[in-house]
Amino acid sequence: MASEVNFFEDPPMAQRTFVQNFNSRLQSGLVIFSFLWLSVAFFWLYRAVTLAGQKIDFFVAIYLFLTILCSLVGFVLAFIDKRRSVRDRPRISEQTLHAFSLAGGWPGTCIGNWLFRHKTQKTSYQAMFWLIVLVHLSIVSYCLYLTWWPANSEPANISKPPSTSLPRITPQPLLPPTGATG
Repeated sequence: MASEVNFFEDPPMAQRTFVQNFNSRLQSGLVIFSFLWLSVAFFWLYRAVTLAGQKIDFFVAIYLFLTILCSLVGFVLAFIDKRRSVRDRPRISEQTLHAFSLAGGWPGTCIGNWLFRHKTQKTSYQAMFWLIVLVHLSIVSYCLYLTWWPANSEPANISKPPSTSLPRITPQPLLPPTGATG
């Protein structure tokens, strides 16, 4: 008979190393961010499909839908894989978990890994997972930059002196205006 394992048991703080404490706090921050991102994605997608919907790009809607759907699947897969590992049953491959994370389900996978204490010590899994999270965050940041950054404004430059800057020189056309005689 298999012994029951408490999924929510932490080692005492004195037994943890600095790296474990740092990783735990970093993962807690990512879990909070994952909850926020899922909430924003769900709300944004909800607003897009209601009658007085918010207009969003088709690809953004697909990404948000995949984020919500794959997060749900990733969360469930983390739970199932943790139960299988405790009971010494065949496991779900890491490639499957990473595939759902890469498809947009990294928030659900992150929450599931944190909640069920699953694959938190396996360095190869964590490295690939963090790489997937960084890819998604950079894509989302770039899309937000392209979408909401005003087109004709420049970011504030604090180090720029107020009046000693040179005047801006605009390029002149090389060809003479049409209709000019010469």
